Amino acid sequence: MATHALRAALRHFQERLQSQEAQLGRLRNDIDRQAAELARCRTALQQRMEVSRLQDEPARRDAERTGLAGNGLWASRLGGGGLGGSGLGSAAKVGAAPEKQSRRMLRRLARDLRRLLPHAWGGSPSVAPQTTEPFDAQDYRVRMRALRASGQLARVRTVALIAPDRLRHAAHAVAHLIDGMSLRCTVLTAIPTAFTEDLYVVLSPCAFEVLPPPERRILWLVEPGELADGGTTALHTHLDDSLAVFEAMLPRIAELQVRRLAQDQIFHVPLTPRTATKPTLADRSPLGLPHMLARALHGVGVLDDAAFEAATAQTRLDAPATVLCLPEAPERFAHARESQRHGAILFPGLRHLDGWKGTALSYRYLARRALQAQRKRLIVWEDDARLPTDFDVRLSALLALLDTNARQWDLFSGLITDLSPHGRIKAVQTHGDGLLIEIDTVIGMVFGIYGPKALQALADYQLAGEDVGRNTIDRYLETLGLHCCTVFPPLVGHSEHLSSTLWSWTGRRFLSNDLLNPMIDLSQLRLLSKVADTLDCT
Repeated sequence: MATHALRAALRHFQERLQSQEAQLGRLRNDIDRQAAELARCRTALQQRMEVSRLQDEPARRDAERTGLAGNGLWASRLGGGGLGGSGLGSAAKVGAAPEKQSRRMLRRLARDLRRLLPHAWGGSPSVAPQTTEPFDAQDYRVRMRALRASGQLARVRTVALIAPDRLRHAAHAVAHLIDGMSLRCTVLTAIPTAFTEDLYVVLSPCAFEVLPPPERRILWLVEPGELADGGTTALHTHLDDSLAVFEAMLPRIAELQVRRLAQDQIFHVPLTPRTATKPTLADRSPLGLPHMLARALHGVGVLDDAAFEAATAQTRLDAPATVLCLPEAPERFAHARESQRHGAILFPGLRHLDGWKGTALSYRYLARRALQAQRKRLIVWEDDARLPTDFDVRLSALLALLDTNARQWDLFSGLITDLSPHGRIKAVQTHGDGLLIEIDTVIGMVFGIYGPKALQALADYQLAGEDVGRNTIDRYLETLGLHCCTVFPPLVGHSEHLSSTLWSWTGRRFLSNDLLNPMIDLSQLRLLSKVADTLDCT
């Protein structure tokens, strides 16, 4: 047994070292790219400074001719130094022209730097929103938390759907869905003169010169070309101020994030200008309009948990496995699509201003649906799971073993990410080329198989505090004394090139997964140490 374990350990950590070498290569390439971008930014800034100096030169010469250059100009602005009343008034008047010109130059410089600096640090559109947080993201979260606390969003009962006439068919299909969520929805083709409804959803906002109040509006980008260069400054301001932005086209989400819109504010809600009622309402997949619209309204705070579950009761979730993902995180969503193995379907995770709460609510929803369907287990992996080439073979063998010993386990973890030092191993046995380990605790939701007792625990979860050390979904499961098991080497890996959508240790929300690697590797070493101790005792 010990020799078997040693061989498994050598194989696993050899692969980990190779993965780290590859990651180091990617980091070197990123550093080279950033250096080149910074050099271009520095050159552009120097050019702007030179233009500013040349433009300011005529004003400086005018000031010298009036005797107000140098210390005299500054003395006049400070109101001191031997000038009489008429002299001070003259200084202020003459100095006003260069001062006004400087202010214009400052505004131009700020505008140019706003374009240059995000480009230098952000990288390509598909990467930028994943590596740095928009400057106003925290402001958006503060504003939305205040609105939620006030009860305004929870009190929404009437919704006005405003759409240009060319989108009236799509608007009526959406209104039909909203009416089915215990809300009263009316369709308008023009902006009303008075805003008396609780909430306004505006389709194709570029079609309207005036929009409803920001604290009561959601803007829904439906048509191609709505983010074209013409008029985007005003549109961006309207988007930024709104409760949420519904984006119908997945590829355009990355563009919104490059434009510095907070990811918390963006919801993918698929809709086309030619949407017909019957096909739209018939799509009951998790990524169809009925489910995604309810998900977005729930994420904003208009629908509570019970209303969301009722609105999505017909969503089809009968696949053998589920990939938990976020369409609003483009790079991770693309990876999720690539990891659709073993007949898995994509499930768009529920949204919350605190990402860990959205994750917990997602697992609770999936567990409740599985129990309602009287399923015996639920298989879920997250969108940053790295599935090895032998994943399908290992998973099939593992499921056969678990089914044979159904009463001996409640929860299986395919990758323990943070093993407690106090965790106790109950049994170890060989399983293929690796080990099957029974343990009293697991932490990490990258890959999990949940039996009946674990499903009930997930279904009973309640958001009961802000302490992430106790209230995240895996910390919650850790306290319940479930019969857990895992395998070594792990069934899945963790894709370090992706970015976290949960944690913000340094104040920037979208951190690379590779920052979690030391914790994961330490957990695997700790697991092996406990295995060795267990084998010594036998």
